[in-house]
Amino acid sequence: MGFVEKMKGGILAPIFTLRFIKFCAVGSSGVVVNLLFLFIFADLLEIHTNVSSALAIFVSTLSNFAVNELWTFSDKRLNAARNLFLRLVKFNLVSLGGGLIQWMVFVVFNTIWFLILSGHAQFENYFDGTSSWLLKPVLEPPDVGGFKYFSQLAGIGVATFWNFLLNFYWTWRQK
Repeated sequence: MGFVEKMKGGILAPIFTLRFIKFCAVGSSGVVVNLLFLFIFADLLEIHTNVSSALAIFVSTLSNFAVNELWTFSDKRLNAARNLFLRLVKFNLVSLGGGLIQWMVFVVFNTIWFLILSGHAQFENYFDGTSSWLLKPVLEPPDVGGFKYFSQLAGIGVATFWNFLLNFYWTWRQK
């Protein structure tokens, strides 16, 4: 029995279903919402890049809940927690974890892009005099131009599996 066959019978089993494809389709629409609002907040309104990323994640989370509630998990919501507000709270808690994962990947990838784009000397100069390598990219993110969108997409990809599995097993869990 291969690895995939073993996973199909375990905790990852829901990933190998039509529901996961629906979840990813909803997530794809959320990506469009996310990137659109990242553009609005960061480029049009000129809000701090990392704050813009967090706001874009929040807006897309709300739109994703609505579509998942009405489509992806429509068959499960009848036997899940009857309270729509409770499911929204659970979804947002799961999404908060996923958003944190996404945001950390965003910050790390922007730092990596900066190293690749600017070279080692400018990268060292960026961190020169900094007591914390962890806080500098958070408080003063490097300017990586359009590469921030690739960073956002990478974060979304990593967080997708977390979000789906926790929502499947907790938010829309069957009684």
